[in-house]
Amino acid sequence: MEPVEAASCCTPQATAADAARAIRDSGCGCAAVVESTESRKLVGVVTERDVCCGVAAEGRHASDVRVDEIMRASSACCGADEPVEEARRKLYEHRATSLPVVDKEGGCCGTVSMHSLGGS
Repeated sequence: MEPVEAASCCTPQATAADAARAIRDSGCGCAAVVESTESRKLVGVVTERDVCCGVAAEGRHASDVRVDEIMRASSACCGADEPVEEARRKLYEHRATSLPVVDKEGGCCGTVSMHSLGGS
């Protein structure tokens, strides 16, 4: 599938501060959460909202909160071989602005966003 943007990733053991940096670097409001940086197997997603609600709104410090405390288990993603139309449908269906893209082994290989697909 094209266009796929490079994925910013973090692990479940990373801190919310690490996740915030990954989200900032992604430019799409979320970061893929992967089992390990070697396997890149997708296990979830952490969004700006997750960090805001799970850290700041609770009066916690981002360096004291682990990603696995605030992330969402990933149920929505796109396959690298899926047509663009299918990716667009999934984005609308899940009311998401971006979704992780996985290869056949379940490894995160990027993200796709409404912006990258020319949507609004």
